Amino acid sequence: MSFKPLEAIIPIDGRYRGRVAEASNYFSEYALIKERLRVEIEFLIRMVEACGGELESKLPRDWRDRLLRLVEEFKLEEAERVKELEKTLGHDVKALINYLREKLHQIGLEQLSPYIHLGLTSDDVNNLAYSLLLTRFRDEILIPNLIEAVKTISEKARENLETVMLGRTHGVPAVPTTFGRFLSNYAYRLARVAGELASFKFPGKLGGAVGDHSALKFTYPRVDWIRFSKDFVESLGLEYIPASTQILPHDRISEFLNKVSILDAIASNLCRDLWLLSSLGLLVFGRRVGEVHSSTMPHKSNPLHLENAEGAFDLASNTASFMARRLISSRLHRDLSDSIIKRFYGLPLTLTIIGFKGLMEAFRRMIVLRDRMREEVEEHPESLAEAYQVYLRARGVEDAYELVQRSLGKGWSEVLREIKDRGLPAEVVKRLEEAKPTEYVGEAIRIGSMLLDEVDRILGGIGK
Repeated sequence: MSFKPLEAIIPIDGRYRGRVAEASNYFSEYALIKERLRVEIEFLIRMVEACGGELESKLPRDWRDRLLRLVEEFKLEEAERVKELEKTLGHDVKALINYLREKLHQIGLEQLSPYIHLGLTSDDVNNLAYSLLLTRFRDEILIPNLIEAVKTISEKARENLETVMLGRTHGVPAVPTTFGRFLSNYAYRLARVAGELASFKFPGKLGGAVGDHSALKFTYPRVDWIRFSKDFVESLGLEYIPASTQILPHDRISEFLNKVSILDAIASNLCRDLWLLSSLGLLVFGRRVGEVHSSTMPHKSNPLHLENAEGAFDLASNTASFMARRLISSRLHRDLSDSIIKRFYGLPLTLTIIGFKGLMEAFRRMIVLRDRMREEVEEHPESLAEAYQVYLRARGVEDAYELVQRSLGKGWSEVLREIKDRGLPAEVVKRLEEAKPTEYVGEAIRIGSMLLDEVDRILGGIGK
C-alpha cells in the first residue's frame, strides 16, 4: 500500500514535508543504508590496498570503479532488498553485508566477498555514516538556510538603524533605542553560532569490538591499525577520535547538537520579541489575498508564521538538548540505547529548518510602523529620567536620582520645575530642557552598524 502524507505519524513527513522534503536525502532510512554502503566500500578498497597482497593483482583493472558504482547506482529498490534480508537476519548492518556479497558476485568481484566488513563492528560503519550525513546536511541545507535568515535580518536591521523605538525592560517602557539596533543584536548572535556550526568538524572512529583493533591486529600484526584508522577517517573529511569503545563517544556530536539547541533558542526568542512588538501595534504581519487567519473573526491578521516558527524552534531546541545529554551515556563498552536516538537526528534538525522558513516568511510580510514607534517614544518623556539623573549627578547633585524619582510622582512637568528650584547653572537647566526622547539613543546607531559589519565578516568567512 502506497504511503500518503495524510497518513504520516509525524507531521514532518505529513503536513510539513513540502518545506523540508530535501531532508529525506540525509535522514531517511534509505539515506542511512546508502551511506553505510559507501563506508563499507571505501573501507573495502582501503583494506585490499593495505592487506590484499597478491589479491589486488588478480582483480580486474577497474575493480575500484565497479565498487564505487554500487554506491552511485544504489536506488530505493536496492535498499528494499537490504530490508528484505534484515527481516530474516534481524540485524540492519549484517543485512547490508549480505546484500553487498550478493552484488560482488553479480559484478564479478566475488573474490572480495570475504573482506567485506573485515574486523569491523556495526558502529564502525554507523558512526562514519551518520557523521557523513550530518556533514552534508549541515553544508547543503542548514548553513544555506542560516545565511539566508541572517542576511534577511541584517538587511531589515540596516533599513531601521535610525528608526527610533521605545526600549522595554521587564516589559515596561525604559529608554529609547532603535529598531535596527535591536535587530542587529539577533543578527550578530545568530551569525556567531552559524559560524561555529559551519566550522564544526564531525567525528569518526574505527576500532572493532571494544575499540582496540584486536581482530585486525591479530590477523595482520604488521599493520599500524591506529595509523590506518586515522588516515581512513580523515580521508572521509572527518575528525579522528581515538578514545572509543565499541562505539564512537558522542561528545563531539553532542557539542554540535548543543550549538543547534542554542541557535534555536535564540531564534525562538526573536520570534517572541517580534510577536510582542506586533501586539503593541508597532509591527504588522500582512495577510495575503484570500487567506483566513480566524474561523470566526474576518478582520484578524495574525503573526501566525512567527508563532509556528517559535513552536518549531522550541521543540527543536529541547529535543536537540535532550539528545546531546542522553547520547553521552553508554553502558561499559556498548549498549543499544543510543541507536534509536540517533535515528531521530532529523527531528530537531528538520524542525530547525521549518522554524527558519517560518521566520523568513514572517520577515517577508513584516511592516515596520516607524511613525508609530516614534510616536510611542514621544508619548513617554519620562524615558529621559535616566539622562536627567545621571547628568545631574555628574554635576554634583548627590540626590539627583531621588529628586527625579520623587518629582516624577507628580508628573513629568514637575521634574524640570524642581530641578530649576535647585538654583543650578542656566546651561545645566538648558541642556535638560532641550533634551528630546527621540534623540536619546546613545550609541545605538553606531553599535548596530558595528554589529552588522561583524555579521558580514562572519558570513563572508563561512565556507572559506
